[in-house]
Amino acid sequence: MCPMSIITQGSDLTLAPTIRPWVTQGKLSVKQALIQLSKVGFTAVQLDATLSGIRPRELDQRSRKDLLAVLTRSSMRLAGLDCFIPRKDFTSDQSVDRAMGAALATIDLAADFGRVPVSMALPVSDLADDVKSALLTAADAQGVTLAVHAEDQMQSLIEWIQTVNQPALGLSLDPASLIAADDDPVTLVQQQGQKLTVGRLCDYRQDANVRCAVGEGSLDVMSYRLMLDMAKGRQGPVVLDLRGLEYPQLAAVEGAKAWDDAIAL
Repeated sequence: MCPMSIITQGSDLTLAPTIRPWVTQGKLSVKQALIQLSKVGFTAVQLDATLSGIRPRELDQRSRKDLLAVLTRSSMRLAGLDCFIPRKDFTSDQSVDRAMGAALATIDLAADFGRVPVSMALPVSDLADDVKSALLTAADAQGVTLAVHAEDQMQSLIEWIQTVNQPALGLSLDPASLIAADDDPVTLVQQQGQKLTVGRLCDYRQDANVRCAVGEGSLDVMSYRLMLDMAKGRQGPVVLDLRGLEYPQLAAVEGAKAWDDAIAL
């Protein structure tokens, strides 16, 4: 959908909207959402493994093939899977088994869907070693890459990635969360481009303290696009994150326009 930037590393800068807000806000089925996304010009999508109808436990092998067929008929590529389980569930004795079961099932689903990357938020600094090991072992065995969000524990995440030094582990960054914390997404992508697995696109209005459509907030879209283009560790399309937006359908269209316009500035 998006043309390449002026300086290019041959990376994929196609936008893949997150489907959960499109489904929940529009009260649509996954199939209906895919059809709508295709009609407004998107050719890739980010699915959510915690969304009803996509949860791994709800999909047997035939259902998984059927979902892939729906993607094909909608002319949509699958960028990856979101698996945003509450971080506290990975450190609580009462919930860690359930959280790990869901995470490992999502890794298995990602393998069946073409070994697409799995994005998840983890409390890296507080995560038990056996939990870290189980996640990496499963991802490595399935040929799936974990794109870990730990924006408030960035140093711990970087140290973990450097220590294990495995293709199965990388990071992802949420620009809105970084801007809200007075961090610069452009600088962080520039610094961590080798470790960045999944590029994510969203924006934040500091004056109102809210997430907003791309181009309406503090994100330097042109510079951010350039840094994502040059991030050598990044895989697949850029995830257009529509979470937390009141009108995700409109924000998707506006975000795509701001993304395309960035190369003409």
